[in-house]
Amino acid sequence: MTGTTTTAVPVAERARVGWGDLVWLTWRQHRWAIAGLLGASAAAILLALGLAWHVGATGDTSHLVGRWRFVGLGQTLMLGPMVIGLVIAVFWAAPLLSREYEQRTHLLVWSQDVSPTRWLAGKVVALGVPASAAAVGLGLAVRRLITSTNTAMSGYAALGTFETPAYETAPVVQVGYAVFGFALGVALSAVTRRTVLSMGLTLGLFLAVRAVVSGAWRPHFREPLRVVEPYDPTYAGTLAAVGDNALIVSSGFADSAGNEVAFPAECSNVEDNLDYTRCVRENDVRFFTDYHPEDRLVPFQLFESAIFTVLAAALFALAFTWVRRARRV
Repeated sequence: MTGTTTTAVPVAERARVGWGDLVWLTWRQHRWAIAGLLGASAAAILLALGLAWHVGATGDTSHLVGRWRFVGLGQTLMLGPMVIGLVIAVFWAAPLLSREYEQRTHLLVWSQDVSPTRWLAGKVVALGVPASAAAVGLGLAVRRLITSTNTAMSGYAALGTFETPAYETAPVVQVGYAVFGFALGVALSAVTRRTVLSMGLTLGLFLAVRAVVSGAWRPHFREPLRVVEPYDPTYAGTLAAVGDNALIVSSGFADSAGNEVAFPAECSNVEDNLDYTRCVRENDVRFFTDYHPEDRLVPFQLFESAIFTVLAAALFALAFTWVRRARRV
């Protein structure tokens, strides 16, 4: 009788879950969402570049706007840089943690050898990087479309560099919007633990912050310049003085020293245009315009991106702190 011996095969043990494992897990969980956003962004980018090439080659811009006051394809694409950050915030980030809490899958993940903060960091990296890349790519493509359209229209009804959506197409601005939206959604998702609630709050707060920064704060990032011109009912002199691409902050009536004054009461009831202009000039009333010149565009974009980056950092800190301290039940 012949005896046989067996040798046990050593079992490889993993010391800990690595960052690559976390990224792979996030990809497996959210691959359809990632593929959907990147696919939609790629399609929009190709359409924008195709329209830009067509406009540049033919000079025809009629297809960019819709007939009978309907929105055209070009107009829709130009809205992309304004809404992609909102889409990332509401549909990617807001359900990220709340869905885990609602389905209680976080109990399985956090019972393994991975901390909640490392698990969340893997998700933030795996989802935040492609989201930012999609936002930057779409912004650059729409910028190319706007440039081609402005060139073809020879300045007529062209979009100025400070105007929406031309201002928002800058890569640094797009990154700021995307990172802020992602951080806002993650923070609200961690705090509320409810998917629908976090999506609704993210939608409202994202729009509110964007409105405050762009509408109320952006014109006052720096002290505006003031130009004072003799009153001209056509405003042609003022437009020539400030430039086509300037950001107009405010305008009104001023004296010869540039101080804002009230409109002369004796000119209020004058109906004839010539008499109206003569009355204004006889009262030595001039027209002032507060504005930001075009050379402030890049500093404004950098400053605005810094605002959203700081807000995003604070929101990420809130999210990670909340996840680390929260009960796991």
